[in-house]
Amino acid sequence: MNTFNPINLRSSLRPRLLGALVAPIAAAIMMAFPATSSAGIVLSVNIAPPPIPVYEQPPLPGDGYIWTPGYWVYAEDDYYWVPGTWVRPPTVGYLWTPGYWAWEGGRYNFRSGYWGPHVGFYGGVNYGFGYGGRGYEGGYWNHGAFYYNRTVNVFGDYRVRNVYERPVVNVTINRVSFNGGAGGISLRATSDEERAEHERHIQAIGDQQRQREMAIKNRELRASVNHGAPPIAATQKPGVFEGPGVVRAREAKAEERAGGTAAEPKPSGGEAKANTAAGQATSVDAKANAEAAKSAREQGTPTAAGRTTSVDAKANAEAAKKAREDGSANTAAGRTTSVDAKANAEAAKTAREDARAKAKAARTERQDARMKSDATQSEKPQPNADANGMQQDRNPRANEPKAERADRPVQGAGPAEPKARAERKAPPAASKENDKKKGEDSKQQ
Repeated sequence: MNTFNPINLRSSLRPRLLGALVAPIAAAIMMAFPATSSAGIVLSVNIAPPPIPVYEQPPLPGDGYIWTPGYWVYAEDDYYWVPGTWVRPPTVGYLWTPGYWAWEGGRYNFRSGYWGPHVGFYGGVNYGFGYGGRGYEGGYWNHGAFYYNRTVNVFGDYRVRNVYERPVVNVTINRVSFNGGAGGISLRATSDEERAEHERHIQAIGDQQRQREMAIKNRELRASVNHGAPPIAATQKPGVFEGPGVVRAREAKAEERAGGTAAEPKPSGGEAKANTAAGQATSVDAKANAEAAKSAREQGTPTAAGRTTSVDAKANAEAAKKAREDGSANTAAGRTTSVDAKANAEAAKTAREDARAKAKAARTERQDARMKSDATQSEKPQPNADANGMQQDRNPRANEPKAERADRPVQGAGPAEPKARAERKAPPAASKENDKKKGEDSKQQ
């Protein structure tokens, strides 16, 4: 005889009730968030995600925050942009590895991001601000404190204590948001990145989950509405979509549409050679976009709204055309600069020739002036010349008669000179006595 046994009833219903309650909850958690500690597949769709928007980083809100870049997530038959934001890590020493889309098995699969002691592989996607395709160059941990690289981080008015400066090299120089497939990034994980993927991880924390949930509820963040330029591209704090800390995406420039850096535009050169090289590189990128568009048209995969990718292909073709025009303009600018340089060289040559001609004329004038001066000097009368033009002795005594010169005392002569001259003039005493005798004899006669 069967009797009612509440104990048996309770024991038989308990597993069924627990299974009925736990299964839906577990399924919801699995669908909403990553269920494993490694980078597992969360979503799988047949539509390629849009390019990474171009935006600026909001200022750092305080010490200890780490930048987590924005990304595209698929929900409700469309892509939504989850804004990048500053987040405090779950534990000291952990870094963020962003999630990424990958073309695998004929579909686009999203691999979720995670926190860990090392940065793993994130598809080579250039998310900007230190996430240039491999690793993270925006900062590092040192004895429990996080140090920020001022090259890629924005501090605003906040006074950061631990700062350093180091140049950043982006491995990927484009805005492609997925790895593999037609038009995707062809980068593969290194051995270090593979080891990091198998380390102990922590899934996205509550602030990051809240950021994602709010993005999916915001219609303006749908790709079909914002056309790849979301009005909320980044936030200073997670979950705060209004106020001064919110940053809009800006319109991509021509070089960025063709393949520029996601959030850090490439500097433009000013020389003709650099312009020509930029034009050639842009043409190559435009050709690659055109080939990707052609491949998309051939595949005929549906768009976010259920249409084929012909609309995306048309947009890519227009971007390629614009890129080719910009490349042609850069090449023409390079040719114009070369012509100007040639004209400047010819003008400089002419100026040098004119300078040499002027210098030669100046030398000729100086020579003529010297010749005229010499002729003038030769025509002037010479000093101390007589009436016949003969040169006289500069010594005034040279033109005197020799007799006068003999009587005139010589300058600088001693006392013996006048005596000798007197002796020459005075007759000897014997001749005077002879003259006296002759006079007496003549008187006697």
